[in-house]
Amino acid sequence: MNEDDINSLNKMLTIQFPMDEIAVYTHRSNLNDYAIPDLIQTLSRLGLQTKKVPNKIIFRSRWTKPGHFPDETLTLLSIKKNNPSVEFSKLERLYNRDMLSKFIWKEYFEAEDINWRELLVLCNTLVERSATDFNVFLRFSLMDEETLELITN
Repeated sequence: MNEDDINSLNKMLTIQFPMDEIAVYTHRSNLNDYAIPDLIQTLSRLGLQTKKVPNKIIFRSRWTKPGHFPDETLTLLSIKKNNPSVEFSKLERLYNRDMLSKFIWKEYFEAEDINWRELLVLCNTLVERSATDFNVFLRFSLMDEETLELITN
């Protein structure tokens, strides 16, 4: 993928994809190439193995804005379950001060059909639905075996 492709997308999308960050995943791909095989290969090289093919992408935030309802809100107990070594009182304090990402927006896709352009537009949809001001792409991660996570600044 060349810089002109990314620049043309960045002009029409809310989220911005810096070439250095997105190039980690796209390598020599074009916007119309299938995204998931490249993405899985890169995540695997970075030590994030998956046995299943992801079929959704999520975006997490610490806040919500009126009219932009999340698909899921993590409870304090679910956060504690995922962080057993952290004292409950510390998590509770962080949770109540909105210092933990507890709101989730989800978008589903067909892994065998989605190309890079569609995946980046889907990322844009997540950011728009959340109405977040943090809109510069940092990286992709795996939340679980079937879920990609979009991480912004």
